Amino acid sequence: MELLHHSAEINGFNMHYVTAGRGQAIVLCHGFPEIWYCWRKQIEALADAGFTVIAPDLRGFGDSTGPEACDQYTSFDVLGDLVKLLDHLGIEKAGIVGHDWGATVAWNSALLRPDRFVAVAGLSVPLTPRGPNSLPGMLKRTAPPNLYMLYFLEPGVAERELDADPRTFLRRLFYTNSGNLAEGLQPNMMVADTGRLTDSLHEPDKPLSWLTEADLDVYTQAYERSGFRGALNTYRSLHRSWELLAAWEDLAVEIPALYIGGTRDIVQTFPGMKEAIQAMKVFAPKAEQPILLDGVGHWIQHEAAEETNEALAAFFKKTL
Repeated sequence: MELLHHSAEINGFNMHYVTAGRGQAIVLCHGFPEIWYCWRKQIEALADAGFTVIAPDLRGFGDSTGPEACDQYTSFDVLGDLVKLLDHLGIEKAGIVGHDWGATVAWNSALLRPDRFVAVAGLSVPLTPRGPNSLPGMLKRTAPPNLYMLYFLEPGVAERELDADPRTFLRRLFYTNSGNLAEGLQPNMMVADTGRLTDSLHEPDKPLSWLTEADLDVYTQAYERSGFRGALNTYRSLHRSWELLAAWEDLAVEIPALYIGGTRDIVQTFPGMKEAIQAMKVFAPKAEQPILLDGVGHWIQHEAAEETNEALAAFFKKTL
């Protein structure tokens, strides 16, 4: 399967994206700290299943540039990029898949532009209604001050650590939040007493079957080029995203929807997440039965690539 790399000016910034296949279009949205490459196993499978697959580096990630302002990485900004990317490609309608932060983008794309995104799948992060407080606002009041999300909010702090040694951070983060984490260990996402998040993450005692050294090279080289600032700005835009979503708070997602999660995903432990999964039909009446993969951690499309590919292909064959 030939993967085609492209670059286009989208909303005043350079967007890098990868395409493969022919047929109805599906857009794949990565999360933090990933890039288009996280979908490599899905791109081939979905292209083979008869779809055109489009996997961009979202603004500020990988080889896509982005603005300096920290609050211009909202899901609204990214949705604008995706709509303009479809326009650039001459595509009227598409399915959309998102993982982690990309799942938030996908759910909001389904809510705000169901005329362009006609079927949606979210991995790890379920569809959740807009609450009375933003996630950063809630965490500032209730979470320990060394929680990783709060650490990420202060511009310049986390990137000084992560830019200095991206490979160690990425290797430990992937392992710590995976279903491969050794029994008895917890996915600790608190900044260590040293003031570094990397020091609190677990070091794998053996290679991960789904993340080779060559794979890690791709991620490391991407962040050595770009640094982490753009990626971290997605967290710094969460409050602004919450503010902007106020006008759509009472709406449901009215297009076909699918959720895929892992039973060992740290997201499953976040307050309200399990309840949101169980209540999918309330907020997305056309939602399929949620799929929970036993023993799988946060990196669902890596750890359970075959199951993910089968579920996505079956879903989009019915809905596109």
